[in-house]
Amino acid sequence: MQRIVGWQGEYRATVSPAGITCRTDHSTLIQKWSVFRGYRETAGHFVLLSRDPNISWLGVLPKRGVHEGEDLDRLRAILDEHTPRV
Repeated sequence: MQRIVGWQGEYRATVSPAGITCRTDHSTLIQKWSVFRGYRETAGHFVLLSRDPNISWLGVLPKRGVHEGEDLDRLRAILDEHTPRV
């Protein structure tokens, strides 16, 4: 997959109470919380699952993108507030 999207350059995600905004040098994707049916936390990622059962789509937020421990807790709190753990 990385070879397919690698040409887009650096990928940045911002999580807020409004949803998730993903940016590259070439595009911006804004996803409201309503598109997600829930999320699952792994050792290295938060994986967001699509609400639409006909679309095999995942959103992945790598924990390595969070630089301080309290920011990880804040991210988890935003996810918990807007979408259930599944």
